[in-house]
Amino acid sequence: MSIKKRLIPALVGATLAMSATGASAVSFNGVYIFGDSLSDAGYFRPFLSAIGLPASTVAGLGRFTTNPGPVWSEIIAQYYGGNANPSNAGGGIYAQGGARVAVDSASTPPVAATQRPVSTQITEYLNANSGRANANSLYGVWAGANDIFQNFAGIVGGTVNPATFIPALATTEIQQIGRLSAAGAKYILVFNLPNLGATPQFSVASIGAAGSGAATQLAANFNLSLFVGLQQSGIRVIPVDTFSLFNDVIANAAAFGFTNTTSPACLAFPPFSSSPNSQFCGPTNLAAANAASTFVFADGVHPTSAAHAITADFVKSLIDGPNAYSMMAEVPLSSRAAHIRTLDEGLYQGQSAAIGKISVFAAAEGSNFDISQTAFGPRTDTKNKAVTVGVTMRASDALTVGVAAGNTQGDARQGVGQFDINENALSLFGSARSGPWYANFMGSFADVKYEDIRRSVKLGNVTRVATANTEGSNVSGSLTGGYDHEWGRLTVGPFASITSQLVTVNEFTEAGAGSANLKIFEQTRRSRVYSGGLRASMKFGAWTPFARVSFDKENFKTPRVVTANPLTVTSGNSYDIPAYFGDTSWVTGSVGVRGKLADRVGLSVVYSAVSSKSNEKQDGVTASVSFDF
Repeated sequence: MSIKKRLIPALVGATLAMSATGASAVSFNGVYIFGDSLSDAGYFRPFLSAIGLPASTVAGLGRFTTNPGPVWSEIIAQYYGGNANPSNAGGGIYAQGGARVAVDSASTPPVAATQRPVSTQITEYLNANSGRANANSLYGVWAGANDIFQNFAGIVGGTVNPATFIPALATTEIQQIGRLSAAGAKYILVFNLPNLGATPQFSVASIGAAGSGAATQLAANFNLSLFVGLQQSGIRVIPVDTFSLFNDVIANAAAFGFTNTTSPACLAFPPFSSSPNSQFCGPTNLAAANAASTFVFADGVHPTSAAHAITADFVKSLIDGPNAYSMMAEVPLSSRAAHIRTLDEGLYQGQSAAIGKISVFAAAEGSNFDISQTAFGPRTDTKNKAVTVGVTMRASDALTVGVAAGNTQGDARQGVGQFDINENALSLFGSARSGPWYANFMGSFADVKYEDIRRSVKLGNVTRVATANTEGSNVSGSLTGGYDHEWGRLTVGPFASITSQLVTVNEFTEAGAGSANLKIFEQTRRSRVYSGGLRASMKFGAWTPFARVSFDKENFKTPRVVTANPLTVTSGNSYDIPAYFGDTSWVTGSVGVRGKLADRVGLSVVYSAVSSKSNEKQDGVTASVSFDF
């Protein structure tokens, strides 16, 4: 049996499947993680047999946690479409227990295991990929703890100066992150260090108040140097603030399901370890039967599988949250389309008035804009309600002009949250005809209020709701030209149009999600749709049934991003996450009837729908009433 087959027990696959609930709305071309034992998915497992452990035991050990539970890197790799195996088993997780940033560890690895600091791990990845990092892959770097651990005695004893050691360590890690960035990586998770003074190994009970305080301060100083240094270097990363996260978890332990935050969940594993050692920790040597889920720490410094699951959820929130918010710039495109359809009916009815006469109209539309979960965004179901009142004047046989005010309300519901839209629009529109030729124009400006913004943030057993409100705008214009050919009662003709929109969503800051709160920066969505199609109508006395079909193509095809910044991290450490990106070609059809209820009273009813657009469903009904003065 091959080494690879021996290293991937079925139990691991089952555990990972349970840990990754659902599929991500963001898809990456691979996931690659570099670091130390906090991210190690079992790099040492092939070497455990060499020290006398039976194969059945080896299969369930190897991670630095409460085995066989997965570590965060495995959960994230599977969730975002990567290979969750360690790199020496064909996977994308290069992390190795004991690894330092750029020098060999002072600790001795298991038999036959080579030293692989993060610098070497990144070199291995780049060498395997011709020196390039795929721009559409997700990367992660979590390191620095072992460098501090192995210099801690010197720092406390005064032989190592932390004022020079810590900035130098941060600079070394920044250089390694810079290698990934320079090779093409765009999405790099960079973890700071958790509060080392809160771990069992460095707690007040273990090393005293002075030592524990020093451990906390070293982690805090390293974190500041790391994120400020990245900002000054111009390297964009996704900052993962585990310092704030674990402080949050420990402060609210009961809510997260933890009953013990101060002692290890693991017992010794003689003869290979005489004290708690998470690498040799499994279900048979736990301090309590449920310790994997009720203890925060597996040993002196490593998290249990439950704490790793929270870490993975935290990472997901940093990526999936901004991606979900990209829908805030997408939904107004559909609400504006609803408003435009109400204007269309007001214009048609105004054209039937006597020359020099004024008509007033009121129109309403109910429509749906639903997007299923894709590799570009979460499931979003939106219900729009549009109301428009306006005035038209048939200035001459050739020209009809109008002005209208409209309100559109949209309720967008997502698996991860919701937001409501309240849009007030002012529009100018008109139509010019010359024989069978015609040209229609419309221009609208709207202020948009985003209300009751909610994002559900799952962190293990806890689900928090981040809330916010913000505003925005939508400026649009459309021009349609066509030719109507009449055959008795039947009118048929081609048309072509261009519709442009610019949606702006102002920046906003979340509240209510604790360590997971984000600042979301201003985003814009530009759209320019070219359409061509055919319309037809037939008169039956006072009523005219009609139909229209168009083939539509979006001209703006450059993918967008949403920019965010964790509130617990310095404001200059913003990062970009891919936004929703839908199909660029589709078909729009509508059928309806318009006519006169009385001499000066008009009525129209129209059903419209979009088809041939993957993962999207749009349809709506518009009704309009007009009165000629």
